[in-house]
Amino acid sequence: MSPTHTALVIGATGVTGTPMVEELLLAGWPVYAVSRRVPMLRAGVPLDKLRHVPVDLTDAPASEAALGRLTDVTHLFYCGNDPSPDVRLALMRHVIDAVEAHAPGLANVHLLQGTKYYGCHLGPFKVPAQESDPRVPGADFYYSEEDCVRERQRGRRWTWTATRPHSVCGYARGNPLNLAVALAIYGTLQRAIGGKFAFPASQACFDARFNVADSELLARASIWSSTTPGCANEAFNINNGDVFHWRDLWPKLAGFFGLQSAGPQSQRLPEFLAEHESTWRKLADEHNLTPFPYERIARWAQGDYQPPHSRFACEYDVVSDLTKARQHGFAEHVDSAEMFLRLFARLRGERVIP
Repeated sequence: MSPTHTALVIGATGVTGTPMVEELLLAGWPVYAVSRRVPMLRAGVPLDKLRHVPVDLTDAPASEAALGRLTDVTHLFYCGNDPSPDVRLALMRHVIDAVEAHAPGLANVHLLQGTKYYGCHLGPFKVPAQESDPRVPGADFYYSEEDCVRERQRGRRWTWTATRPHSVCGYARGNPLNLAVALAIYGTLQRAIGGKFAFPASQACFDARFNVADSELLARASIWSSTTPGCANEAFNINNGDVFHWRDLWPKLAGFFGLQSAGPQSQRLPEFLAEHESTWRKLADEHNLTPFPYERIARWAQGDYQPPHSRFACEYDVVSDLTKARQHGFAEHVDSAEMFLRLFARLRGERVIP
């Protein structure tokens, strides 16, 4: 990568931001990582071009002071998030105001979005979802921020791009909540209580089609789209490239924990996780596990979905069309079953699970 490229990553400690920082550093980019805490990166990532920028982005003057000094930024990767739509929009404006005013070489603003763009959390939606699909009333999880960037970009030399994954899986120390971690904890708990690896959702969820995104693949796709001229001012669905049924993956995942695979059970994943917090605390003490915010995981697993649906599984298909990314030149893919098993092994190595 040309030394004239310098990245600014907003939200550098999340499940999308941490691998973004890692992949940029591995590709030789200088990186400014914006987060309240120093990002904890995986072993083997070079740190000589990393600079941590701690700032509260809800504070406009503080954002201006901290980001205004980063005059060499060429590529902004926006991985920030907040439950409040108003706060999300304010954060975006504070960042754009500071960077655009002080970084004359700004070339691209990249947005990390997701399948909520298509209303996947509201109920059955048109699948496979395509980037050209009309916006969904009531699904404004990304629209306002995208509109802000589109409006600011008009007439400017810089471009914008966006990637839209579903269910990003990875591991970010300090912000570890994602589907792979939730399933690793579920399997660990079932083994501890002498249970089977039963599917914690309905038969319809077991049979529905689903897709997920490896966080490292997503980071590489984001870098690709932000630096490829033909991708300017476009959004791209990015997932692993395979579409699966949980019924087919489930026996493979069960094998990692040495458990017998079983079909659907009446107790859903969020409910199971909430019920077994004391069991997890005991396991964590016995095995000296890495501190983990278990009190948040059941609520995370439910997310914005309404039962019987959850972040883990829906009684309808959740599938995105990757044709546009393939036509523009991104052909990388990951086997989702292998991804889960690799991440489970990493979580064991990081002592997140015993």
